[in-house]
Amino acid sequence: MKNLITAFLFLIATSFFAQAQQLTPFNEKGLIGFKDITGRVVVAPKYDYSSDFSEGLALVELNNTNGYINNKGQEVIKLKYYGGYSFQNGLAVVYNYRLKYGIIDTKGNEIVPLKYDRIGGISDGVRVFELNKKFGLMDKNGKELFITPYDRISGFANGLALITQDKKMGYMDKFGKIVIPAVYDDATFFLGANAFVEKESKIYMIDTKGNIIKALPYDKLGFIGEKAVNVKLNGKTGRLNASGKEIIPPVYDGIGRFNANGQATFTANKKKGLIDLNGRILIPAAYDELSSFGRARYQAAQDGKEMILDTLGNQVSPNKYEKIGYDSEGLSLMVTNGKYGFLDREGKEAIAPKYQFVGDFYYGMARVKLNNLWGFIDKNERVVIPIQYTFVTGMILYHAKIRVGEKWGMINDKGKVVIEPVYSDLGIFTEGRVKVKIDGKWGFLDEEGKLVVQNLYAEVEDFDEGRAIVTLGDKKIKIDKNGKQVEN
Repeated sequence: MKNLITAFLFLIATSFFAQAQQLTPFNEKGLIGFKDITGRVVVAPKYDYSSDFSEGLALVELNNTNGYINNKGQEVIKLKYYGGYSFQNGLAVVYNYRLKYGIIDTKGNEIVPLKYDRIGGISDGVRVFELNKKFGLMDKNGKELFITPYDRISGFANGLALITQDKKMGYMDKFGKIVIPAVYDDATFFLGANAFVEKESKIYMIDTKGNIIKALPYDKLGFIGEKAVNVKLNGKTGRLNASGKEIIPPVYDGIGRFNANGQATFTANKKKGLIDLNGRILIPAAYDELSSFGRARYQAAQDGKEMILDTLGNQVSPNKYEKIGYDSEGLSLMVTNGKYGFLDREGKEAIAPKYQFVGDFYYGMARVKLNNLWGFIDKNERVVIPIQYTFVTGMILYHAKIRVGEKWGMINDKGKVVIEPVYSDLGIFTEGRVKVKIDGKWGFLDEEGKLVVQNLYAEVEDFDEGRAIVTLGDKKIKIDKNGKQVEN
């Protein structure tokens, strides 16, 4: 008995410890941090985005780079990806800035190289992939099984994947065998035991063998969700559940995709509102535009003004603005009375509108114009690169072009001048070289600002695989990175 009590207490303690280690994200001024079960801040707000934890890891984003933290708040997989997904069976799909996909393990090892155009999640023990416009299947560990002849494959559900072949849709099993021929004009994934198909402007519900369960009184399929599908009748949109029961009648001009909170925008009489999964109207159709903004917030436009609403339609932004921009690293530019500032993801003013212009945030900084001069600020409005230039571009690969008077140069993200502003024009760095123009002729500098290709050319293109096409006199030739002519 004593041993049983000890074991029981051990299990309770272990369970409590595991729960105590589980972190919950919280939002502060548009930045994401993490708290433990007691409410103690474990990770101060600094991330632009976070996913929920899966298998002890959560995807986080900072300055347009993504990685993973563990349930202690430690960055265990370096922030170096453009995006990623939750872990399944110890593996996660990630992608880089070239939108090439691969698979990593929980230690960050790249199990599958980032070379694919798409890799899906695990479904029925397999993954769908796309490579060079060909679709095929991998096993759950990323090993290629086979390539198919189909124009497209979507993810598996109930043992079947939706395929497209010669502009028609059907279903295959995980061995690549066609189970339901591709004869439909449109079709959905299987929602449990049923799928919905469209043929010759008629909608049917079918089973996994392709048998028609029943015909439905609609003429077109729309967006599909996890447990429901949009349908149309005479140009009006409604929604069915997985059993084909009508849960939203087809009376709206359109219904968008439902988000994780079970909300979607809808259109009626050329105005937009917000509706829930059961058809309950949350925000009346009174807005010219309505779109998601941060978490539990919506960006609305009405009578030429833009504002932020909560999910009940209450205005939470302090003003109505002339313009609200897109989210950039947790902040969105806004304009009022011709002055620019930023809103956080709650719709509150994070940086008051006082600038003549602002750019989006990249690498934690945004370019601003104040008193007819340009520089960069961070998210706390601290000046990180002095506001002293005639003009600056946005940061590209940690560099920005600057103009002083009529001459161009370049700075890095620390504000250091890496190319003095003495050129009449210049490009951006590609393969360690940047084209510059002086006295009407083009040449190239290296990353230290040293002239490595003389200004001899009327026109030049950027380097590609160590070669650049340049115009010398009336001829186009190819040169290497040191200016030496090479064969085509």
